[in-house]
This record gives sequence, structure tokens and C-alpha cells, in this order.
Amino acid sequence: MASDEGKSNGNSVSSSTGGIALNTNVIAKDNSKSSPVETFRKDYEALPVVVSKISMNFIIRDGLTTVTSEMNVEANPKLNGGKYTGGGLVLDGEEEAVKLMALSVDGRDLLEGKDYVLEPGKLIIMGSALKDGSGILKTVVEIVPETNTQLSGLYKSGPMYCSQCEALGFRRITYYPDRPDNMAIFENIRIEADKESYPVLLSNGNLMESGSSEASEDGKERHYAIWTDPFPKPSYLFCVVAGNLGSISDSYTTTSGREVCLTIYSEHKNVNKLDFAMESLKKAMKWDEDKFGLEYDLDLYNIVAVNDFNMGAMENKGLNVFNTALVLANPKTATDTDYERVEGVIGHEYFHNWTGNRVTCRDWFQLTLKEGLTVFRDQEFSGDMGSNAVKRIEDVNFLKARQFSEDAGPMQHPIRPESYISMDNFYTGTVYRKGAEVIRMYHTLLSAAGFRKGMDLYFKRHDGDAVTCDDFRAAMANANDVDLSQFGLWYETPGTPTITYSSEFDEALGTFKLTLKQSSKNEKPMHIPISTGLIDKASGEEVVPTKVLELKEESQIFEFTGLKGDVVPSILRDFSAPVKLVSSSGSVDEESLAFLAAHDTDGFNKWESGQKLFTSLIFKTMRGENAGVTEGYVNEAFGRTLADKEGTDYSIKAYALTLPAESSLGEELEVVD
Repeated sequence: MASDEGKSNGNSVSSSTGGIALNTNVIAKDNSKSSPVETFRKDYEALPVVVSKISMNFIIRDGLTTVTSEMNVEANPKLNGGKYTGGGLVLDGEEEAVKLMALSVDGRDLLEGKDYVLEPGKLIIMGSALKDGSGILKTVVEIVPETNTQLSGLYKSGPMYCSQCEALGFRRITYYPDRPDNMAIFENIRIEADKESYPVLLSNGNLMESGSSEASEDGKERHYAIWTDPFPKPSYLFCVVAGNLGSISDSYTTTSGREVCLTIYSEHKNVNKLDFAMESLKKAMKWDEDKFGLEYDLDLYNIVAVNDFNMGAMENKGLNVFNTALVLANPKTATDTDYERVEGVIGHEYFHNWTGNRVTCRDWFQLTLKEGLTVFRDQEFSGDMGSNAVKRIEDVNFLKARQFSEDAGPMQHPIRPESYISMDNFYTGTVYRKGAEVIRMYHTLLSAAGFRKGMDLYFKRHDGDAVTCDDFRAAMANANDVDLSQFGLWYETPGTPTITYSSEFDEALGTFKLTLKQSSKNEKPMHIPISTGLIDKASGEEVVPTKVLELKEESQIFEFTGLKGDVVPSILRDFSAPVKLVSSSGSVDEESLAFLAAHDTDGFNKWESGQKLFTSLIFKTMRGENAGVTEGYVNEAFGRTLADKEGTDYSIKAYALTLPAESSLGEELEVVD
């Protein structure tokens, strides 16, 4: 028990009631905020000692929750063949949120200064307290979820307790190596609470046991549930929920025959708005099996809708938590956009089960590894569920409106940053949306079949591991026997590259030459896929279908032979790279844009050509120039869209009739006022 002076004498507290926290002194020393510390990717070091397995017991009472943890500690198996060569175990913990009440290894209470050291944000178990780097570490801590207004760690939201641990929230629950490369089995997670107030007790994985526990002092009935997750995961994927919730349930049978129980929870008043989310979940499970051969791996899949949630949704293994705005949909109140958003986000979090959970990122600098890849997957899913052309238009619209401006501003950064002060600052459009475009470029360069081969190898090599963006790139390269070393520049280059084009046609030889030049924030030329097709000027027929031109030099000439007449190039089809495309002349070729708007076979470029025509008309009008010819092209494009009787995709027609967004127009101006 702690001494009367409030200083730790190294003895653990056997009871959490009335004891003095072992980390009291750290709280007192750290009551003033220190200067921000910048963390660098180059400084990454693996932990010499890790936690390989953990069991936890949550005793939830109003105003105080006690968390007891037992951790299997061992030498890092990835270092020195798993042989212990020295070093202690570094545990992260936030003193203002966590009171450390007891600390022992293999049943022996630890002595401060000899066996462990407490520092602001850290609990360091000395190597001398461990036997060859191993042992059973037990901690008892107290937390107060009701006063946790950060919504990080375990907190109270309406009728429920809920946790959010990404990126650094687990350290607000207990002391632990709170970093993604410590992947452990969360073997037994026991939750105990008042049965009447919190009848639903959830955690990751499968439910192993539940029942009544000893009644509280006031006679109220209490109960417990024990959960286990057989798959190793980092602490940021941990989750616990206790609440008075309503739900709907369904089931899904995987390709291999596993029967999965699906349940979505919400406040009772919102249960009638959960049906569409359930249908979206089953569609996502089927799509991932068909597209990537990826099955769900547990017996249960739970989703909880929370009113107070600091992220849109969270992919905790087997227990997703959503902001209610992204899971509730009812025909009386929801729009088509609301339904599309719910379907996409449900898919996104489910797809994380493999791209983020089974294989996660080694450190937070690799955030785009899981988020960029999963955004790409949810975009493909949403396109397949609706219209691929419309989805691509929507995604590029968002990219240009949000991410391009981020790339052009003072906060520009590469998709894999080199340093950060606060990790929360990098949940950005660049990491997510541009990261997804980088993944899409793999898909474009390697083809759908080649990309699938790369994904298969990626999971074969790294299932159950925490890896880097370079590991993903290596899997793609090795599976397809190609060199993608130059492509790696996309991970380190901020800003939006610019592609300048010019062309010439030799009628005598029937040869069309397309010259492409690139410029970017990187001194080295980047590897950029430019999907291109050619449309015959005379007939309007496509004479060269989409071909991926690999721009790898500062300037390259691509030659097309055997043509019978002059052509109009359709460049950057399907927006094959996140770049700006401009003519070397600096002027807008309105005649070619009008031609492509009428004849291009690529849905995206057909739409994009119309948008560029509208943009040209708007700017000419702003400058007071004669815009009669341009207006004629625009009116023709509008009329053609309205008169089209064959097209059945009314969403495409709606987009074709929509003028460019103000943010998109701003991208074309040197100064926006």
C-alpha cells in the first residue's frame, strides 16, 4: 500500500478502494504541459520486449471503473531470432486518465526505482524485473469514463459506455505498449456491470461466457460477459461497449460454410433505422469474397451506433463502432446520398477486417497503408453496387475539391509523412483520398488480375503482422515480376504533379505522336500511369482503345502507328493518376473538348470534357470576353444530354448537367478572391 506521504514506496495496492495511485508523483510533476515533441519516421525502433497475450477484467460502476490486466510478456520474436538480449518493457499511459493502483510480475510486487520507472506518459518495466525478457505482468488501474470528455479511451455516451482507441486511446484505459506493431491475442476480456442499466456487454471477437455475478452493495443485480479474439491485433483495435441498447440480427454464410451471426445495436428509438445498414453489411461480405477471395473469420460481427463519437466509424475487430449519422437510414428522413454514404462506410469498416486488422500498419507513418487501400476497396464496392462511372466522378470531384487544395496549401504533406507532432493531424484527405488514388494506380498499372495477384501475395506474406507501405509495394512488384521502385516516390512526394501534353499527326505515315511532360515537388521523375485512347476525328469512332502509358521520365513521346486519319486523344481516362493535366499551349482546345463530350467512350473523360467546357465559358464571362462560340458548344452539350433517349443512368445525366463546383473553379485560378 502507498505511504501516507503520497509517495510510492514500491508496494502494490491490493484493493483499489481508498488506495493512493502509484503514479501520483508523475501526475504532480506533469501538471504543466511540456513543449510539443516531433516524432520522425526514420527513428522507428522495434520493441525489445512485447506483450504477446492479454486478459482484462472491467468492473464498471457509476463514477469509477477498475481495469485489471494480465499480460504475457516475452522477447520480441522478430528481433535476434526471439532471443532476449536485454532491454525493458515500455508501456504507454496517460496519468491524468489512468490511476495505477497495483503492479506485479509473476506474483511479485514491483519496487519503484529498482523494478520499474514512471515517467510522464510512460511506465518502464526494467529488464531486471523480467526473467529473460518474459513474465506475467499484472496491473490494476482506475479510470473514470464519465469525466472523459476527450472521447478517447473508455467514455460514457448517453445510455452506454464505449471505447475509442485509435490512434492513442488505449493508454487512457490502462498501461500498455500502445503502438500498432505490438500485436497480441486479447484472450479473455471480462466485462462486469449493472444488469438493469447495462444489459448489453460487448467486446472484440467471440462471446465465450456470460452470466450473473455478485450483487452490488445496494442489492442491484450485476452480470458479466467474457469475450475472446483469437487473432492478434494492436491495441488501437480494442473495443468494449456496455449499454442499454436495442438491436436487429441476421446471419450470413461464408463461401466456406461458416455461419456468422450479424447484429447491429443502437439506442432503442433508432432500431427502425438499422435495416439498410444490415443489408449493406451482407453485400459487403459477399463482394469481398467474390472480388478478393476474403472471408470473414469470426462467428460474430457486431456494429454499435453511438451518438457521441469522435470519428465517423471505427473498424475494431468484430465490433465496429459508428457515429449514428453513418449507420441510421429511414425512407422517411434519409436521402439517396444518405443511403449511399451508409453503404460505403459500412463497406469501408468491414473491408478493414483484412486491410487494417489482419494486416495492420507497423507505425502511424504507414497510416495510408490501411486507409488508402481500404478507401480504394470501398470505392470499388460502391461503384459495383451502383454506377462505376458515377462513383468515379464523385470521388474525383471530392479529391479535386478537398485534397488538391490541401496539396496546394501550407499543410501539404506526402501520403506517408516523415514526421508529426500530433498523429491526429494526419487523418487527412491526402492520407485517405490521395492514398486511395495511389492504390488505384497499382490497379491501373498491373490490371485487375495483376492487382489481385499482388493482394494475394500480400496476405500470404503478412497475415497477422504489422507492416509498411514498402511491404505492400514489394508484394505488388514480386507477384507481377515488375520493378516498382520508382513508383515508391509517390509515398514521399507532397503536392499535385502537373502533366503537360502536346500532339502531332503525320498524315503521310499515319502516325500520331503524344508528348507528355511532368513536373512535381520531387526532383526525380515519378512513375505515372496515363490511360489514353484515340478517337477518329472523321467518324467519331474509337480507333485505339484505352492503353496505359507509363510516364517515367521528365518528358516522353508516345507514338501510335497505323492510323487512317487524324485523331483526338482522350488523355487521363478514368482519372488514372492524381495529377493536373494541361495543354502545352496554355489555351483551352474547346473544339476537342466538345468532340470528346460527344464521342468519348470513357465515361469519366466524357463528363470531364463537358466540365472543362463549362469552366471555359464561366471564366470567359468573368473576364468579359466574347464567349459566343463557347456558349454554342455548351448549349450543344446540354442539348445532347437532354435528348439522349438511350442512356439509362440518370445519375450520369444529372452530373453532365451540373456546373463545376466553386472549389474546382478555384483550382484553375492563381488567386482566389
